[in-house]
Amino acid sequence: MILEIANLQKCYVIKNSNIKRAAKEVLGKKGNGAKLSVAFVDNDEIKRLNKIYFDSNDATDVIAFPLSNNQNSLNGEIVVSVETAVECARRGSIDVEAEIILYFVHGLLHLLGYSDKNRNDAIVMHNEESRILKTLGYNVPKVDDGFE
Repeated sequence: MILEIANLQKCYVIKNSNIKRAAKEVLGKKGNGAKLSVAFVDNDEIKRLNKIYFDSNDATDVIAFPLSNNQNSLNGEIVVSVETAVECARRGSIDVEAEIILYFVHGLLHLLGYSDKNRNDAIVMHNEESRILKTLGYNVPKVDDGFE
């Protein structure tokens, strides 16, 4: 697996070793041959990207860009808003690093084909996130699926 990490923000110190460990946990054997890049940005940058690619004027937590349709190897980019993670973690009184890892894992799962567009898919995706985070030793509350 090739994993390029770009830290383009000043909100929180990113530990590359924890990002690599999370990627290995999520991908397992699927990580063989994977080419991934992850950029850690602030809200202004993720808002700019959200506007360009999704015509939304809002900051978001994570954006995942699949770069290949090849079923045999994963190739993609993930952009994580560390500023959003810091804000959400403080509001929820949880660990900032855990929130950042959650966003990264969420993006990786999207690259693997997971969806959160409807309630059932969101439940499956969020359960997988919780399982992975627990395995990595993070205590993150159950993710709200956004469906009422």
